[in-house]
This record gives sequence, structure tokens and C-alpha cells, in this order.
Amino acid sequence: MRWKVAWVLSLGVLLLTGCVGIYNGLNEWGEGRTVPQHAVTVGVLLYGILGVATAFGLFRRRRWSLGTAIAWAIPIVYVPGLAVMVYGGEGATLGSAIAASAASALIALGVVWTVNVTTRLGSPRSTDT
Repeated sequence: MRWKVAWVLSLGVLLLTGCVGIYNGLNEWGEGRTVPQHAVTVGVLLYGILGVATAFGLFRRRRWSLGTAIAWAIPIVYVPGLAVMVYGGEGATLGSAIAASAASALIALGVVWTVNVTTRLGSPRSTDT
């Protein structure tokens, strides 16, 4: 049961970030005025595409989804911190950027761990009910 809960939560996070990332990445394309703002938009679109791809692989329990989950985790971690610094204005601090990226890193770590465990050969996912 515990593997199923982690699996469902990870699928939810991947699908949510995937759909929102693709939607926002496409709608905000070209709106950035500076290079860091464009980097945030590219990162959002990237984690959107990788989130949907990883969700598909995790749903099908394909081992290749571990690679896409790690690739998804990279923009998931760097975009929040960069966005705080780029769009935060005068009130943005380095501490808030680090906190945003650290919180995202914890979530990404949980998703990557779940993908690793549930896609391994002989994992307990098939026998643990």
C-alpha cells in the first residue's frame, strides 16, 4: 500500500507540473524582457514536457522514466530560485530563493526516489498491497 501511495502522489506531482509547465511555458513565451526571465520561461516549459513524459513512463512502470525524472528535477529545482530573484523585485532575498529551490528539491527527491523504486525489476510494488 505504501508504494501505491507514493506512486499516486508522484504521478499527481508530475502531471500537475507537466500540464501547468507546458501551459505557462507556451503562454508566457516571448514575454520576458531579460535573459534570466527567458531562462525561467524555458525552464518552466522544460519541466512541463519532462513532467508529462516522466508521468507516462512511471504510469507504464518503464525504467527509462528514471532518467527523465532526474532531468525533470533539474529545472524543478533551479526555476523557483531563479524566478524569485528575477521577478521578486527589491524585496527578493537570496535566502528566499534558496528556500524556494530547497523546498522544490525535497519534492523532486521524493519523486525521483519513487520512480527509482517502482520501476526496478523485482520491486515490492507488485507484491505490496
